[in-house]
Amino acid sequence: MNPAAWHGQRPSQMPMPVRVSHFPQVPQSTSAVTHYRVVRPAAYPVRTAAPAHASPPTRLWRMLRVGAAAVQVMEEPSMQSKRLPWVVQQPGDVVLTSGRTHGDWVELLFAHLRKGWAPLSSFVPHGLGGYHGDGLYDGANRAIRQHQSEMLHIHLEPNLPEPALRAPSKSFHLQKEAWQAYVWLPELASPGPLPLLVAFHGSRPMDWDFLSFAERWQKDASAYQIAVLVPESVGPTWDYLLTCQRRDMDFIEYAINQTRCQVSIDDQQIAIMGMSDGASLAMSMALRNPGIFRTALVQATGFFHDTAPDTLKPRVYMEYGTEDKLFGPDTVARPTRDRLRDLGCPVEFAMIDGAGHMVQEEFFGAALDFWLGGPVANTEKFKK
Repeated sequence: MNPAAWHGQRPSQMPMPVRVSHFPQVPQSTSAVTHYRVVRPAAYPVRTAAPAHASPPTRLWRMLRVGAAAVQVMEEPSMQSKRLPWVVQQPGDVVLTSGRTHGDWVELLFAHLRKGWAPLSSFVPHGLGGYHGDGLYDGANRAIRQHQSEMLHIHLEPNLPEPALRAPSKSFHLQKEAWQAYVWLPELASPGPLPLLVAFHGSRPMDWDFLSFAERWQKDASAYQIAVLVPESVGPTWDYLLTCQRRDMDFIEYAINQTRCQVSIDDQQIAIMGMSDGASLAMSMALRNPGIFRTALVQATGFFHDTAPDTLKPRVYMEYGTEDKLFGPDTVARPTRDRLRDLGCPVEFAMIDGAGHMVQEEFFGAALDFWLGGPVANTEKFKK
């Protein structure tokens, strides 16, 4: 029987759940447990009675794994509804579920907790994270943090060659399958390892000129005596934001380690920068990997996730425009700043008078001065 048929029934009227052989076994709690029931929007029709031949509802796991075929996620639980652009889950991807189903469809959660629908038959149980209604304390949030933590993790390769054995330091281009990045180095580098800046673009048109975008950091590399890594997403924005996956992140990790292999980098001086969507990714990565990214330089941050609440926190330079229509001063900017300070991050906050959502050129100099000028206390600036 379709689980949707039991919507609206009291727990006492529902048959006890049965074990399904292809689902991993999870110990039952000894306490009373209200097992999963479907919750639908009012607009969806509700079946108030189940046919006599119906079988009991099965468990809905908090994490599912995509089966053999890619899955296009839809706005509503119907193949006739609109597709979510670029939100395609690939075979083997692990996805988060919200706990809601509609007929044979399941609602999925993404990095910024946007939701979409996909056929439940496209997935198999993942096992980790438990199932909705299992009685685990804060089970849903735990599953979300666990998944996002895995998606945001960066590993620095140990045992790199000695600087003297590495290739000459010249700006270069990295390519791996569909991904690419530019690495800009000072024309005349001072002796010793270089600080490394990893810079992320925001949402972009698919026909943009990536080289023209990346070249703006070339002058900063020489002026500040740093290495600058500028990667590009394959889609219109970073896949962590679109699908809560990490194919872009795998390339970012690869590019950081390739840069460290070819250039003498000071691993204690790695900062991360982003604008708009890139700022949301950068801030989330810095909070997940504060031992790597000790400074975050962000402009127009829409959201962030703190998946490692008990770790040290990065220093943050944060900038918004007073005329930003997407992330307004009182709706997004100041609440985001306050959340970071509550987490323990030292934040320098700049509100640019008259600026909108697009980054201003002055942001880059102010952010780099903050990073390379040493630690600062919480301060706030209002620039004209």
